[in-house]
Amino acid sequence: MEIKKALDRYFKALMNVWEKKYGTYPKVPWDAEVDSLLYLSNPDEEGYVYWKPLEKNNIDNFIEIEKELSVNIHDAIKEYFNSYWFLDIQGFYGTKLVVLEPVEPNKSIVEFIQIVKRYEESEGGEFRYIQIGFISPEDKAIIFDNETGEVLMENFETEEKEFLSNSLVELISNLKMEQR
Repeated sequence: MEIKKALDRYFKALMNVWEKKYGTYPKVPWDAEVDSLLYLSNPDEEGYVYWKPLEKNNIDNFIEIEKELSVNIHDAIKEYFNSYWFLDIQGFYGTKLVVLEPVEPNKSIVEFIQIVKRYEESEGGEFRYIQIGFISPEDKAIIFDNETGEVLMENFETEEKEFLSNSLVELISNLKMEQR
């Protein structure tokens, strides 16, 4: 439940910042492909909608997913995908702008893991790293080490990996809405 607690804190801080600064809920670009469950408004003239995270009630069965894909998935990833539905998590981790993978209603986790697994295998590796976001504007992927639970940065071009944080909980817990 550590990931869920970190997400709780993050979303409370996000809502607080938007309420104080703008008197609204957070906004994201409208996407016709996204289930409208999280949308709180119609698109505005610039194509943005208000949204709000929702606690997940229907939990994905990772035992079935692991069986279907013949993989083991780290508990932190299971909890990340089973805690909330949300459209956006981003913040500064030190000086780096971190953008994490959204968890959207009707977006298949099986498909997501399948794509990651296929990519790893096509590159000659085994299923170990799960891309969970990116660092902007550095063009680096944020990858989760499915064996150790560490979070790393990977250069898209050189595939060189660098340590980012000890865990997904540590990363989410230390995201700041504004750069200091």
